[in-house]
Amino acid sequence: MNRLVSVVMPAFNCGKYIQEAILSILAQTYSNFELIIWDDGSTDDTVHQIEAINDGRIVLYKNLKNQGYPSVMNSLFEKATGEFVMIQDGDDRSHPNRINSLLSVLDQNPEIDLAGSHLTRFYENGKTDSELSELSANKLNYDFKIYARPGLTFGTLFMRQSVTKIRFRNLMLITRAQDIDWLFRVSEFHHFKNSDSFLYEYRQHDKSMSNAYDKESIYNYFFWEYILFVMQFRREKGIDLLKPKHEKQLAHFLNESIKTKKKADSVFWERHLAYRAKRNGFKLLAIKYALRAVRNHPFNRGSYQCVYKVLFQD
Repeated sequence: MNRLVSVVMPAFNCGKYIQEAILSILAQTYSNFELIIWDDGSTDDTVHQIEAINDGRIVLYKNLKNQGYPSVMNSLFEKATGEFVMIQDGDDRSHPNRINSLLSVLDQNPEIDLAGSHLTRFYENGKTDSELSELSANKLNYDFKIYARPGLTFGTLFMRQSVTKIRFRNLMLITRAQDIDWLFRVSEFHHFKNSDSFLYEYRQHDKSMSNAYDKESIYNYFFWEYILFVMQFRREKGIDLLKPKHEKQLAHFLNESIKTKKKADSVFWERHLAYRAKRNGFKLLAIKYALRAVRNHPFNRGSYQCVYKVLFQD
């Protein structure tokens, strides 16, 4: 208990849920921690909900205007003073033994710098899903080298303080997957391992960053291809595409990806939105996107298959 853990929590318009997130940290069996919360210009009552909880371990910072996720994460890393740093999103929950369990993983594996865990996704309609993480550290770390999807979730991570020296980047044309870009770069200097325990509860809801349906750019659909494109240029050619002078090249890559996908499946975007809305428990929203598929592509069989699956398949 003599080693300080910095729990870092980015927050934006999560007033409905943030007290649950905070209380799940305050209930940890490991008590020597600081909880650093950074509100990124919320327009709801997020700040009020945070300030309503009186605990000396909570440190709150506030942006007057929204600066974006990469900026907030970098600011949180700068403020973290603990020997270890743990991620906690403002609308999720942690198991009471999360800090203790993940600290034990790092203590028992001195060659490991970041530890994650399994997670449980929970939905507004009461549904829950278990999501298992990769337990082979060799495979997990090798996946980053071969550009494979790693079996690890950023939100579950607990790390040594030295890892936070690697900063988040603005991905320019897409608004998600900054964490995946960060993980790939971290993997070049540090090693990962997952705990065989369910220590994190991820809330899936319509205000999640990954579910900002109508505001989401079609570019975000290709986030994985985009990350690999950027990563391969950096690793293999020594070129950082995430600079203004390369914006046209990045846009061209994404636009060509859209053209190729539309040739193979013209309904992909509406179907993507419809299935995701249904998966997250929002059937009416799913129907809206399924009907949009029919309206936009009335002669495509896939549009009607989308409507059928949204209405009648579990």
